[in-house]
Amino acid sequence: MCYIYPFKLIFENIDNLKGPLTEWEMIVMNYKELKHYPKKCIGCRLCEQICTMTHFKVTNPSKALIRILRDDEKQLDSAIYCHTCQNAPCIEACQYDALSRNSNTNAINVDKDNCVACMECLNACPYEIPILHPSDNYILICDLCGGEPECVSICPENAIMYVEMDNSNDNEILEEN
Repeated sequence: MCYIYPFKLIFENIDNLKGPLTEWEMIVMNYKELKHYPKKCIGCRLCEQICTMTHFKVTNPSKALIRILRDDEKQLDSAIYCHTCQNAPCIEACQYDALSRNSNTNAINVDKDNCVACMECLNACPYEIPILHPSDNYILICDLCGGEPECVSICPENAIMYVEMDNSNDNEILEEN
């Protein structure tokens, strides 16, 4: 289970930056991200169901862009989803221009026409998030539903939140969970 939030250093040191902000830092200023709180999660998997209904008009967990994994030993359910890494190694690894960053949501977009399912993005991803579509030949990565993640709206326990990066406190989240 990983809880890494790559933009923390930018916000902790925002007052110490020298010179104008880079294009990436300006994007991050308005950046929102998904956060999952395992101790709140009841493992209902409604997030998986709404995800596949929204994107594929079926209920099929193998197509879900967010997945819930159960740790029976710890009695915790954890969500597995794209962390929209700052350096996006998945985009860098793609030799077919199938992956790009959405300028409005910061999500990773998949161009299924360009994707050849070579799995280089999966190999490059530090979280091993991209999955292969179960019947078509392209990669699945969370697109944040265009900035209105359906998984957030359906979660009965508010275990998944879409929060402003600069308003989040990573240490508080880790201690709560």
